[in-house]
Amino acid sequence: MSSQPKPSASCHQHGPRGRRAPARQPAFGPRLVAFLVIVVLVVGGAVWLLRPPAATVRAEQDVTVTMSGFTPGDITVAANRVATIRLVNPDSNMHTDGGGVHQLAIPALGVDIKVQPRSEALVTIPAAAPGRYAFYCDVCCGGKENPMMQGTLIVG
Repeated sequence: MSSQPKPSASCHQHGPRGRRAPARQPAFGPRLVAFLVIVVLVVGGAVWLLRPPAATVRAEQDVTVTMSGFTPGDITVAANRVATIRLVNPDSNMHTDGGGVHQLAIPALGVDIKVQPRSEALVTIPAAAPGRYAFYCDVCCGGKENPMMQGTLIVG
């Protein structure tokens, strides 16, 4: 039999000469991770705060559409220039014909937008040559056949 003692569990922590093996350090310490997270948050917040403001689109005029028709019935815009109109729908969704939704359709210019009850929408009118263009709402109140639900876009 051998006279050497059997290694105990505590011997595994020491090297061959009785020295303690160095403890493994994590590759990234918790302080470094916390620092990097803070840096990312601060830089991200600064970029967000310093971003340029979104361009604000202003309507050149308001047009209201209700069960009674368009107000005003004639809309005038400049020729060969893009125009923006705010289409306002004050009707409620209790409107029995069309659920309160209204429309501005100008087929000659490719415009067709619907506006929900009690809301508004910005409508972009493309640059157009001088002339008169018919528009209408074909959602409710007799549709485009109702003279109250029609109007004229005057481009001049």
